[in-house]
Parts: sequence; structure tokens; C-alpha cells
Amino acid sequence: MPGSLNGNTRLYGIIGNPVQHTFSPAMHNGAFSALNLNAIYVAFPVLPELLESAVKGLKALNIAGINVTVPYKTAIIPFLDDITPLAQSIGAVNTVIHHNGCLTGTNTDGPGFVRSLQKISFDPAQKTIGILGAGGSARAILATLAKNGAKHLLLNNRTHARAEALVAEFQPLFPHIPLEAVSLEALYPQELDLLINTTSAGMKEPIAPVDLKRFSTIRNVVDIIYNPPETKFLEQARQLGIPAMNGLGMLLFQGCEAFEFWTGQKAPEEVMKTELLKQISTK
Repeated sequence: MPGSLNGNTRLYGIIGNPVQHTFSPAMHNGAFSALNLNAIYVAFPVLPELLESAVKGLKALNIAGINVTVPYKTAIIPFLDDITPLAQSIGAVNTVIHHNGCLTGTNTDGPGFVRSLQKISFDPAQKTIGILGAGGSARAILATLAKNGAKHLLLNNRTHARAEALVAEFQPLFPHIPLEAVSLEALYPQELDLLINTTSAGMKEPIAPVDLKRFSTIRNVVDIIYNPPETKFLEQARQLGIPAMNGLGMLLFQGCEAFEFWTGQKAPEEVMKTELLKQISTK
């Protein structure tokens, strides 16, 4: 926690429902302390019927910035004054800054994910990439990979219609990059530079969303789940010798991107990572 609180302390936080499980306060308060910033970060549980009032309250209380988590990443947009082009293309906001009475939303999930790929030395430009899932995280990752020049993006979802709807929505935004909704049977023969799991499969039970042995070629694997650190999906990748990583990097770097968006200062990455690891170790 920051060392001292006073009348000049800047307040940041996260809104969602629920938010009791969030690791963000530990990560951001550690960052504020490391840089000796007079700021504090707290969690705000907000009921759905009070979302508009809560957003108005950000201005009234001069709260400096917030993160937004489920289920409000899309619902909050009508109550903001502006959103960045990236958030507009994704259709979701996870970070808001309050400046001179104006609330501006952005999305750091996608950029945080791409930044995390440095760990496996992966550049998405001109790569063929498969994405499992069609939820909020898949939206952010799909849009950001397209903006970073991916060659071909294939989307698979258990409910195929959701994948088709997402492709139909995003293809006009990225007309020069083929986006394709595919079944698992159509995905397995593909030669993929990267396969990303954005579903919850493996979070609470030792199951994998797909069988990696059935793919023609996979050069890299990412599971955005970070707790447990090694899912069944990642375990199979390790056994097959496929370079792989979990979602801790995405969690860390979306936080770093948010911190930098709010403060204009470089985030203390190692401090924030240490705080996240402490939280995971106690769960």
C-alpha cells in the first residue's frame, strides 16, 4: 500500500460484479509505492442497475481512473464521453481515465496480450493464428492481432454461430486480413504459427479445449488462464515440446498498459509481476 494518504491522494480502482477476487489492487498499489506516487487503488463492486450512477460518480468524486471488468466492459461505453479507436474496434473498454471532467475509455487487454508474446519471442505480423473462444478476451485479442498485421486469423467457438457473428462484425474493420470462423475439424489440419485458448476450459477442471496431437502443425501455444499456472492444455503442449505460456503475462501487461495510460509513466513491471505472483501463491 502507498505509504501515506492525504488530501492530494489520487484514487484509482476497478468496477465490476463481482470484484472480490481481483488481483489488481495489489498490482497497482505495489506500482504506486515503487514510484512514490501519491495514489491508491481499490475495488468497487457495482450492481448492474447502478452502473450509470457509478460512472457519474467517478466525475463527482474526481476519481482519476478505473479498470472495468465483467460484466461491464461493453455496458459502460454509453456512459463515457469518449473511447479510443482501439476500444471502438474491439467494442469493449477495460480502462478509463478521468481528465478535466472527461471520461475516456480504452482497452489494454489486446495490447497487453501482444506485449506478453515477447516471452516466447513471437511477432504476430504475417502469422497464421488460431483463437479458441469468442468472448470478450477473444474480441480484444482478435482485433489487436489484426492491427498488428497477422496474416490469417481463424476463430473456433463451441457455439459456431458466435464465431461467425464475430467474424462478420470484424471483417469489415480489417478487410485486408482473412478472418475465418471454423469448426474443430477444419482447424485441426491447419498449419498454425500460434494457437490461443481464450475459453475457461481448464480453469476449474483438468480438461483441455482441444487435442493438440490432432493438429498438423502448431509452433506456439498460449492459454490466457493464469491460475492454475499449467492447465491441461499447457501440460500437453509441454509434453509435445511446443513453446507455450499461460496468461500471467497478459494479466501483467494489461495492467502495465493501464498504469501507463493513467500516469504517463513507465510501469514498474517487475514490481507488479512480484505482487501478482504473491496473490496467486496465496489462492
